[in-house]
Amino acid sequence: MGDFLIYTAKVAAALVVFYLFFRLLLSRETFHRLNKIALICGLVISFALPLCVITVNITVDPQRIPSAPDHLNINLADADWWVTVLFGVFILGAIATLARLATAYCRVHKMIKDGEKHPQPDGKIVVVINNPEEEEYRSPSSWMGFIFLCREDFLSAEATGLYSSPAYIHEAAHSDLHHSIDLMFIDLCSLFQWFNPAIWLLRRELTTIHEYEADKAVLDKGFNPKDYQLLNNLNHSALKSRIDMMLRQPSRNRRALRLLVLIPLVCIGLAMNAQKVFHDRQDKPFFIVGDNENVFLRVDGKEFDKKHMDEINPSNIESITVNKDGKGGGTIDIYLKNE
Repeated sequence: MGDFLIYTAKVAAALVVFYLFFRLLLSRETFHRLNKIALICGLVISFALPLCVITVNITVDPQRIPSAPDHLNINLADADWWVTVLFGVFILGAIATLARLATAYCRVHKMIKDGEKHPQPDGKIVVVINNPEEEEYRSPSSWMGFIFLCREDFLSAEATGLYSSPAYIHEAAHSDLHHSIDLMFIDLCSLFQWFNPAIWLLRRELTTIHEYEADKAVLDKGFNPKDYQLLNNLNHSALKSRIDMMLRQPSRNRRALRLLVLIPLVCIGLAMNAQKVFHDRQDKPFFIVGDNENVFLRVDGKEFDKKHMDEINPSNIESITVNKDGKGGGTIDIYLKNE
């Protein structure tokens, strides 16, 4: 559990750094497809980077290692208690997040099941929602190969030609570009990072990129940006960024080179995750108990032969107490958990 929580914390830190990088350097650029690929790759790298451990072997002089304090007490039972509590909180949050996502996907399934279906020659299925009085069903939406329209929008689109309707073109672009799969992937990531604001901010960035791509598909059909804005009532403050992006000049290709900043960031992450292994000059590993005859080992108050240290299972240790006598010797008391 402890190793998993440490891994989760490292992933969280990597996601925060990546979000800041993406927000500052890429979010306002117009190469939407590249931005989407960069965001997805950033998620994968953030989850994979803590698993990439580089082992660094360092040879040192044993006599130069700082001595331990005269009295050292390590209570492993207290650490285990906190790890259990944190892991329990993590599991509860993941279950709550899973329940919320499952509820949302079940509602989509219900919309497909209850809606009036109209298969199209391009392979998509238009689902006409029969309860447009609910606010959430007023705006067109899509999921996989299904395009959801309220009856008013569907009749209006059919009157002018469904394939020339901005609403249909917009939602068809979502389907053709597999945006639903992108969302399922980041929702899966959120199960393991539900506590991290960065994952939800990255999800918002991803949905914004999806809207930019779908808007571009409409404009590529010859629609004027201002006319498209009026047709879709894009006047809400939350949608101003979409309007600005439609009117913005395309970014220069050289600005895509900002992605190269990821390379030193990944290198720093690998360096911070490096594991140091110390060896003496004879390449012998250091052990918790050396060959000093003045150091005595006791297990549960009874003298124990240091040569049989390997027989002690670390998971059974409750606490370790080190007492030095100031003369180069001392005792190491190991107390085992009561079975």
